[in-house]
Amino acid sequence: MKTWVIAIAGILSCAPIAAFSQDDVIAHAAQSSVTQSDVEALLKGVDAHTRQTVTPAAMDGLVRSALAQKIVLAQAQEKGWDKQPQVQAEIDRAQREIIERSYLASISAPDAAYPSDAEIQSAYDANPRAFTVPAALHLAQIYLELPPNADAAALARVRKQADDLAARARKGDFAALAKANSGDKASAANGGDMGFVPEAMLLPAVRQAADALKPGEVSAPIQTATGFHVVKLVDTRASTVRPLADVKEQIRVLLRAQRTQQNAQAYLAKLADKASINEDALKKALALAQ
Repeated sequence: MKTWVIAIAGILSCAPIAAFSQDDVIAHAAQSSVTQSDVEALLKGVDAHTRQTVTPAAMDGLVRSALAQKIVLAQAQEKGWDKQPQVQAEIDRAQREIIERSYLASISAPDAAYPSDAEIQSAYDANPRAFTVPAALHLAQIYLELPPNADAAALARVRKQADDLAARARKGDFAALAKANSGDKASAANGGDMGFVPEAMLLPAVRQAADALKPGEVSAPIQTATGFHVVKLVDTRASTVRPLADVKEQIRVLLRAQRTQQNAQAYLAKLADKASINEDALKKALALAQ
């Protein structure tokens, strides 16, 4: 979430207020605005998966954060903060870094034909673990939280409630019971459905109990450090390797990024090799810095 906030702020803070006149304003305060085109520009700058999964609630928070950033920028500029010598020095340094990085990337980019299909196939074959989807269990749960430092009476009371719910869940509507009783609000809203969970991410006690179930079966209450879980196994998914067709573009992007970095390092090394260094002056500068 923090990365998104920084990203949206970075993109939107550069847009002049005058540009908003022909655009739909999504958020406005203190003479600063976030518009529809701002959000569209942001979404175009992120990967497809993020665009598809970001929720309206998350976007609402991000837009508010972006607006707050723009208000701060406007306040700072109004007070001439960007004209202060130390701030101007940082701006100049950032500008130089952007120019250097952009130029170096442009001269280090590999040929458009790289990588070839054969090179992509080779990278895919050499790294099967990188493209492996781990085994996962599709679970639903009813979770009952234990109060912190629960005494024996509280433990017995929650255990009895869990036993009762487990018995009812085997005979009735698991989803309805989860919605009404589960303390895990996120899954409770979906009838206790947790979706496919990689085996490695499950609590050991829950995984052990789930391994003994067949699809459709409900476990006995499982006690963990924070409470009791009544788990229903919905389905299982074996570990699989994603087909090359699904990850080909991902591999292509990665290989090009690696080759770009290698080219850049080689170019910089070549430039540095030509330099002559005054060792005495270097030692003097080091001594003064210390």
